[in-house]
Amino acid sequence: MQLDNETTAFNTDHREQLDLSTPQPLPGPTAPLYHNLLAPNQWPSEAHLPLFRPVYEEYMSRMSNISMLFTSLIAEAIDLPANAFEIFFDKNQQHKLKIVKYPEVDVPDLPAEASDMDRKKWEIKRQGVGPHKDSMLTSYLLQASDQPGLQAQNARGEWVDCKPIPGTLVVAIGQGMEALTNGVCASTTHRVLSPRKGEGARYSVPFFQGVSYDAQFEAMDVPEAVLKLRDEARKARRDDVEFTFVKGKWGHLGEATLMNRVKSHPDVGERWYPELLAQIRAQQAALKV
Repeated sequence: MQLDNETTAFNTDHREQLDLSTPQPLPGPTAPLYHNLLAPNQWPSEAHLPLFRPVYEEYMSRMSNISMLFTSLIAEAIDLPANAFEIFFDKNQQHKLKIVKYPEVDVPDLPAEASDMDRKKWEIKRQGVGPHKDSMLTSYLLQASDQPGLQAQNARGEWVDCKPIPGTLVVAIGQGMEALTNGVCASTTHRVLSPRKGEGARYSVPFFQGVSYDAQFEAMDVPEAVLKLRDEARKARRDDVEFTFVKGKWGHLGEATLMNRVKSHPDVGERWYPELLAQIRAQQAALKV
């Protein structure tokens, strides 16, 4: 994906990236529309990058195992059986991965006395990727360079820096996990501010744990004591990003995921999914009003 070709929170993301996933066969003509998210990969030329494909295929395989283990630990943490999430996975589950570069941006220092509006404009100029929630269950970000920029929003609505730490992954909860746990595992709102001139480009490799696109919005039977903890946490929670995986709005997780992808890539929507893009733009216009 070329630079400045993706939109988040109504603004352009200043990044370029390559999208990969666990390879899948092309869907048949009678498959649901959201099965278009399943496909083989388009790999760089082996003549120029001979090690690229084997390295990333191995990385996705290893991260698949790690994500499945981590999800089982989440299940146990909320008093469910370790295998509680297994019913939501396909036999050859698709997972996704991005290789992302955030180039430098030439933005002046923000004055100490800057207003909230001035700060917002300054942050938009530095938008590597705007405030958002990931779609599926869990995400694992390898910060592959030393440049800071990743921020997560805490329960008070404050942006917290997630500074790179060698040998670690940053874990985020996705909207699919929040939907399936009936809101117990709140999805992580996060963003990236691009590095400034002289700091060098930022590189990252996020891995997104998938879930069956055919899975329905069925909340698991989470114990009542855990739901009470959720309700207490919600009372003081502030969040800049709307939760879109709402039960009743979509029949399957795949439908919500496809709409999120079209919203992020309007150029693709205009070419292949004009009706879906029209729906999204109508909803966005209503939100602005």
